[in-house]
Amino acid sequence: MTQLVLIRHGQASFGTANYDRLSEIGERQARLVGRHLAASGQRFDVLIAGTMQRQQRTAELVNEAFDDAPTIHTEAAFNEYDADAIFAAYTPRVFADNPELGAARDQLKTDRRLFQKVFEQVTRHWLAGTPHEHDSCESWLDFKARVQTALEKLRGEYPKDARIGLCSSGGPIAISIATATGAPDAKAIEINWSVYNAAVAELRSTRDGWRMLAFNDIAALHAAGDDSLVTFR
Repeated sequence: MTQLVLIRHGQASFGTANYDRLSEIGERQARLVGRHLAASGQRFDVLIAGTMQRQQRTAELVNEAFDDAPTIHTEAAFNEYDADAIFAAYTPRVFADNPELGAARDQLKTDRRLFQKVFEQVTRHWLAGTPHEHDSCESWLDFKARVQTALEKLRGEYPKDARIGLCSSGGPIAISIATATGAPDAKAIEINWSVYNAAVAELRSTRDGWRMLAFNDIAALHAAGDDSLVTFR
């Protein structure tokens, strides 16, 4: 049966001009998880990453750990949702409903706690399909459909005994876990908020779809003995 190992990218560069670049901690996380997977006897017939810089770089650093490193394939369907577009669509509503958050809006890109508070409000509107005026904002249903379509494509595109590595982001990983477990959309959003950077999840293909075997494993980070490596964003 096809094994799918999902790896969330390392920590990105929150609060900088280029969020999509891995931070120094993110680079360490990606190297550590690659070494941990290789040392535990994991192998990949193929390694897939989305087109985003943080996903591609994570795949490169994971791949460095393998003597027989597979080719990295790119699949844009596993890109993260466009958070900037979602924020542009829904922050006016969130700030209107929560004036205290609106008053601190200038700190949104530098204060992780404030960002998370606003992010949770924004994603609830996104999930509910609250009307907005930004055509560039991918809907929740469209986002979920593109990830699920890509997951189903993996089941048919590779041999049944293939081991596939996938370097992606919290959103697509959450959709993957929710799809495998039958979790509702509201729970998928909560899963998205809980995925650690460089965490490993594993799915197995069955006749009916995907089954979850593991989720949010950060043993590679704990083994390093450095608490600063355990991050969400």
